[in-house]
Amino acid sequence: EVNKSYRGEVAYNQEEDVHFPTLTVRKTLQFAIQCKTPSRRMLQDREGYQHEFLDTLLDMYGLTGCADTIVGNAFLRGVSGGERKRVSIAEQVASGASIDVWDGSTRGLDSSSALDYVRSLRITTDVLRKSTVVTIYQASENIYELFDKVMVIEEGRQLYFGPANQAAAYFRSIGIEKPPRQTTSDFLTGVTQLHERRVVPGWEEKAPRTAEDFERAWLASQQYASVRSEVDAFSTQTAADGRGREIRDFVDQTKMGTDHSRLRRRSPYTTTFFYQLTRLFRREWEIFWGDRATQIFKFVYNAAFAIIVGTLFLRLPDTTAGAFTRGGLLFFALLFNSLTAQAEIPKSITGREVVYKHKAFAMYHPAALSLAQTVVDIPFMIVQILVFSCILYFATGLERTAGHFFTFVLYLFVGCLCLTAFFRLVGNISPNVDIAHTLSGICLLFMILLVGYLQPPKSMHPWFKWIYWINPLAYGFKALMCNEFRNLQLECTGANLIPGGAGFADISNQVCTLQGARPGQPYVLGRDYLADGYEFYVDDQWIDFVAVICFWIFFVAAIAAVMEFIEFGNTGYSINVFKRRRPKVDAYTDETIGSATDKEVAMYKNIPQTGPTDEQILAGTTFTWKDIDYTVPVKGGERQLLNGVSGYIKPGTMTALMGSSGAGKTTLLDALSQRKTIGKLEGEMLMNGAPQPRSFRRITGYCEQLDVHNPHATVRESLRFSAALRQPDTVPESEKMEYVER
Repeated sequence: EVNKSYRGEVAYNQEEDVHFPTLTVRKTLQFAIQCKTPSRRMLQDREGYQHEFLDTLLDMYGLTGCADTIVGNAFLRGVSGGERKRVSIAEQVASGASIDVWDGSTRGLDSSSALDYVRSLRITTDVLRKSTVVTIYQASENIYELFDKVMVIEEGRQLYFGPANQAAAYFRSIGIEKPPRQTTSDFLTGVTQLHERRVVPGWEEKAPRTAEDFERAWLASQQYASVRSEVDAFSTQTAADGRGREIRDFVDQTKMGTDHSRLRRRSPYTTTFFYQLTRLFRREWEIFWGDRATQIFKFVYNAAFAIIVGTLFLRLPDTTAGAFTRGGLLFFALLFNSLTAQAEIPKSITGREVVYKHKAFAMYHPAALSLAQTVVDIPFMIVQILVFSCILYFATGLERTAGHFFTFVLYLFVGCLCLTAFFRLVGNISPNVDIAHTLSGICLLFMILLVGYLQPPKSMHPWFKWIYWINPLAYGFKALMCNEFRNLQLECTGANLIPGGAGFADISNQVCTLQGARPGQPYVLGRDYLADGYEFYVDDQWIDFVAVICFWIFFVAAIAAVMEFIEFGNTGYSINVFKRRRPKVDAYTDETIGSATDKEVAMYKNIPQTGPTDEQILAGTTFTWKDIDYTVPVKGGERQLLNGVSGYIKPGTMTALMGSSGAGKTTLLDALSQRKTIGKLEGEMLMNGAPQPRSFRRITGYCEQLDVHNPHATVRESLRFSAALRQPDTVPESEKMEYVER
C-alpha cells in the first residue's frame, strides 16, 4: 500500500549526490517544491508558499550565495562538494515526506555544518512530528546527543536497538566498557573490533567476540524484551484509535484533484499529471538551454556536413545520369539526421538515476517526463533540420519549388523525430550503455541494409523482407524519393540511349537504359523510375508519411510505459580507502640543510632550471606556492575564487587544508595539481625552489572528492591498470602486480 499510494511519504536520501548538472541550485529546489506543493484546499496561495519555502531552504542550508550557480558534477564545474550535499538535503526536505531516511548525508560537510544539519533534522522531527532515520560518519558527541535512539549492526546482525543514552551502559553490562574521552559513536562502531575495544576486567573470556555472539546476547537481554513490548503496544494502540485512517485522509487532502476523481486518492503523487507536464516542460527547457554549448556545436556540425555533402553533389543534372545519385543524396539526408539521434542513448541512461530518485520522492510520473522531453525536442529539431535542408537542398539542385522543399523538410523532420524516439526507447530498455549501443548498432545495421535503396525491395530475400515492412527508415526514404521524383522528367542522352552509333539517329528505334524507360521516349518519368526500379509508388507518398507518424507515436508511448513501469535498480555505493606505503626518503628544508651531508647538499642545490629530476623528487621534495590567484568567468563578469594563497609542504609531513563548505578547498587542490582548464590561474608553484617539471602530473597523486571509476572493472583490475601506467618501465611487471596485492 505504501509503494502504490503513499510512496512519497517515505523518502530516502542516498549517499551520492545525483542531480541534473546544468540546472542551477535555485531551479533544482524550485522544481522539487512545485511538485510537492499541497492542493488549494490546504493552501490558498500556492505560489506564495513556493517562493517563501524556497527562500527558507536557501537560507537554512546556506545556499543563498550559490543559488544561481549550476549544480555541476564530476565533469562539469558547479558548486562545491559540500554545497552539492546541502542541495541534496534541501531537495529531500522539500519533498515533505513523513519518514526521512538519510544515508551518510554528512559526507562532504565540515563539522560545524554537520552539527547544524543534524540540529535542523532534530527541529523538523520535533515540530513536524516526523520519523527520521540517519546513518552518519564520525559523529561528534554533540551530534550523538541529539538522537533519541540508536541501532548498532554488524555483518547484517542487530547488536543493539534502544535509547541512545543507554547504549554504552548496555555494552558495559555484557563486558565492553567505553574508554574515557572517547565519543560514544566511536565506541559503538568499535565494539566488534577486537584490537580497539576495551574489555571489563574479569570478562576476558565471557565478552562477545563475533557478530553472532553479540546477536545472541542482545536477543537474550532485558532491553530486547522491552523493545518488543513497546512495538506490540504501539501496534495495538494504532489499530484501536484508527490513526491509520486519519493519516490517509490527511495525505489525500494534500493531493490535487482528489475532490474530482477517486483515482487520484490512490495515486502517490501530490500533483496532477497535467500539472507535472507543465512543470517538466519548463525544467527540460532549462536543462536544454543550460547546455547551450552542445546545441551550438550541433548546429555547426549539421551546417558543416551539409556544406561538405552539398558541394560533393553540387547541382545534380536532371538527366538519367543523376537518377541514382539523387537517390543517394536523399538517403544520406535521412540517414545523417537519424545517426545524430543516437546521442539520445547515453542521455537516457545517465539521467536515469535522477529520474529514479524523483520517482521515489513521488514528484512526477516518469511518463510525463518522457512526453516533456519529446515536446522540448521539437523546436530545436525544426531549426536544426531547416539549417541542414536550406544548405543541402539548394546546393544540390533538387526540385526548386516551394511544395517540394517544404515537403522535404517535413519528411526529414518527422523521420528525425521518429528515430530520436526509437533510440531513446533503446536507451530506456537497456540496463547499461554497452548493451544499448550494441542493440542500437544491430537495429541500425538492418535498417540501413533493408531501407530499399542499397537493395530494392524486389531483390530482398524473403526471410528478411519483413524487416523492410517494419522499418520506419524505409517509409521515410520512400516518402522522400516520391516527393523528389513525382514530377521529375529525366532526359536520356549519350550512352544511356541504346542502340547507339551511326545509323541509329531515330528515337523511335531507341530506348533509355534506365529502369522505367519507354521505347521511343527520350526521357524517363521519375514516377516510372521509382515504380519499376524500387516498387515505390507516388500515390503512396502520404501513406508512407503517416506510417512514420504512427511509428513515432508508438515509440513515444512505449518510452512512457517503459519509464513508468520498468526500473533497473539503483547501484549500491561503497567507499574503499587504500593505505599507501610511505617511502623512506630524506627531508631537505631550510632548517636541516645546514646539518645535511655534502652529498645531500649537492643533490638539493644542483637542481636543473627545468625542475628537479625524478631521482631528486624521490629523495624528497618541498612543494611551495605563492600568491595563487584564480579567477573564473561568470554571468555578468568574473569571480575570484582564490586570492593570494601561499604555503608550502615539506617532505615527511602531513598538512591539513581546512575551511567551511564552499570555502575553496577543492579549488585550491585543483589549482595546485594543474587540473584547471578554464579561468585564469596566476602565481608561483615551485618544487625545491625550481619550476615544476613536465613529469609533475605523473609523480603527483590526487584523490578527488567525487569517486569516478570504470564501473565495469573490478577493484584488482583498476589497481593493476593504474600501477602499470603510473610506475616507470624500470619496475618489473611482477613487482607492480605484487605491490597491488599488498
